[in-house]
Amino acid sequence: MIHNYNELYRIHRVESFFVVRAKTNLQYKCVKWKQRLPKNILTDAEIELTVYGSQKGYPDHLRLVRFYDEEKDRKFMFLTNAVELTAH
Repeated sequence: MIHNYNELYRIHRVESFFVVRAKTNLQYKCVKWKQRLPKNILTDAEIELTVYGSQKGYPDHLRLVRFYDEEKDRKFMFLTNAVELTAH
């Protein structure tokens, strides 16, 4: 999974939204966390990217959602700019 943060930011600037799988080596810092999470949602947080190139490509905050799939016993991480959608 290669993220082109410039392209994601372009989508954000035209007031559209995206949801993409996050890379496992994503480097970020949490800015704000949601406290009460639905079942199987491990994290729902507002983040900022910390690597210079990524941060330059997407200077705004992103939303990180970590989800646990009980059926397959797998964890998934998603990045989005859609703050009004539910985590599920």
